[in-house]
Amino acid sequence: MKNTMEKWLEWIGCKIGSSLLFASCVLLLSGCHPLQKPESNKAGPYEKNFEIVGSEKDELIGKVNPAIFNTVDRRNEDAEQFESGVFTKEGVKVSLQPGRYAISGYPAGNIFIYDENGDLVIREIVGHVGGVGSLTVDIESAYTIFADGGYDNVSFSPVPTTLSTDLNAGIWDVGLDIEAGEYIFGSEYGMGYLEIHEKGNDPVLYEVIGGSEMGSKSRVKLTEGQKVRVTGISLVNFKPVAE
Repeated sequence: MKNTMEKWLEWIGCKIGSSLLFASCVLLLSGCHPLQKPESNKAGPYEKNFEIVGSEKDELIGKVNPAIFNTVDRRNEDAEQFESGVFTKEGVKVSLQPGRYAISGYPAGNIFIYDENGDLVIREIVGHVGGVGSLTVDIESAYTIFADGGYDNVSFSPVPTTLSTDLNAGIWDVGLDIEAGEYIFGSEYGMGYLEIHEKGNDPVLYEVIGGSEMGSKSRVKLTEGQKVRVTGISLVNFKPVAE
């Protein structure tokens, strides 16, 4: 038969064991392990500014052709309006005089632009039915443009260079097409991406989710000489940040 001291020690041990069991159950139910470190409260680049980083960014941007940094003579002295029907499933190949062009097509398809070596400079889905409404890019004399068989017709229109805070799909020069400065950007509708390219630096990528109330709002500082690419979305609006 157990003496009083042994019974008392047994009772204390049961109480301690029950308390430890209860604490372990509470931690388990709350999703925490006793040895697990608490998660950081710091928001990542996407949560703070809709910036995509790492391998996902690399996959979305892909290989960047250095020709993206080329800028044609914006006076468009040789640029000419050109339209073409697309009568085959294989599409149509087009060569243009150098200049700055807005490319559109109906109903929708892929526009591929290749440099003089046959390397891809840019690809975009463009059209009035699906894709972006138009694509604005610099075209050099050695470039080849290919419109696939999704189109009935395609159009290439020379466009003047003016400073703006509304950029449609395409490639834009900071200092020529939009002033350098700090901006909040977003879009009223659609969903796509905005890329910032600068020689000697890795590109920066933001997701753009359209919507006046629930859409994305990202803050960016643009510096002269950078290239801004808008892709997958028809229009991005930039609002200067008040000093």
